[in-house]
Amino acid sequence: MLEPVAGVIDAGETPEEAALRETREEAQIDVRRLIPAPKGYASPGYSTEYYHGFLALAELGAERTGTGGLAEENEDIRTHVLTFDRAMALVRSGEINALPLVMLLTWLAVEREELRRGS
Repeated sequence: MLEPVAGVIDAGETPEEAALRETREEAQIDVRRLIPAPKGYASPGYSTEYYHGFLALAELGAERTGTGGLAEENEDIRTHVLTFDRAMALVRSGEINALPLVMLLTWLAVEREELRRGS
């Protein structure tokens, strides 16, 4: 299962602070800049869970795989950093099927050129 970095917003923490913390904990990536992406309810008729989406800009180098997560939270996370084209191929093939990640990648596909012009 491939899914985006995710986690709970701690008391007194902003969604942005949580995104930065979780990206460091789960993927060992230090984010240079966060760009707000779509946010909203997963299924308002069923759940009150609210998603805050972000695009994280960071220096990554080549594709890589690693492990992450916190032992005290019993996390066992395998990190996969993919190119945009590879990620979109996995969406098309159905191998990426976690809807938060599908939504973020679809948003990025639509906004990619505009984001490049604005960076």
